[in-house]
Amino acid sequence: PFPDAPGPRDGLKLEVQLKPVDAALLVGVGRRAVHRRASMTLWRLLTAGRGCASLRRVHAERRQLVPPPLRFCSKSSSGEREATEFCKSIGYEDEVATGIVKALRDSGVPAAGLTDSVKSLAGRWEVGEDAGLESLADAVRVDIGQRKGLRKVVLNVYPPGAYEARQAGAPVDESRVIKCTTIENSSIRDVVSREADMGARTLAEFLECACSGIMACSTCQVIVDPDWYDRVGEPDEPEQDMLDLAYEPKETSRLGCQIRITKKLDGLVVYLPGDAHNLMDHIPFKG
Repeated sequence: PFPDAPGPRDGLKLEVQLKPVDAALLVGVGRRAVHRRASMTLWRLLTAGRGCASLRRVHAERRQLVPPPLRFCSKSSSGEREATEFCKSIGYEDEVATGIVKALRDSGVPAAGLTDSVKSLAGRWEVGEDAGLESLADAVRVDIGQRKGLRKVVLNVYPPGAYEARQAGAPVDESRVIKCTTIENSSIRDVVSREADMGARTLAEFLECACSGIMACSTCQVIVDPDWYDRVGEPDEPEQDMLDLAYEPKETSRLGCQIRITKKLDGLVVYLPGDAHNLMDHIPFKG
């Protein structure tokens, strides 16, 4: 490559020094341009008689010209991740938490303000004082259910006094049955808080759901019709502990927040108790 080059100096053979061209230098630039620049550098060194040490130093310097791998830190993804983690920390499912953050982003909330927006909507979530986050989460759940192709199911709720009348063999006015429609896998508490039809609004007048569905009260007690009880299943021990504190619990009593209305429970029949014991009214929260 050097027809006019002088002979090797300091015992250095030219072909040996031309051999080590860093392969990393060939990334992102033309192969021919790299070889041309390396050749010119070696030519200047040889004609100046700088020797092997200089060649090694320049070779090392040329290695440093290769840029390090780029690392991108997205403020957007960081803000979304922090807001999503907060939603999950207060009890929302992973898919719902992600949907909440996406809904806020789509509405125009900047990434830097996502966490503050979520916390503001959560309100005093520790004591069940929601400021809008639960409504947003319910809308996200409905959207998720529709995208998954979940179908509508029906819940039949008899008013207070109907269970005792039926047990006594007395006639029950079927026209007073509260019919609610919701998507499958929803709880009875979800029907009260999420749905907007006449049946759900009527049911909300009877079921207070004071603890927001965390099984810390018994205000969502329902009495499952004996013909449906085996399909619904028995309560676990923590739920049974709360039912023991409920208003006049029956053998088939369950907490509405713990009953998921699946396909096999489409058409479920439950009865409302005559009253409710709200333990949340007696907790001395400090303001």
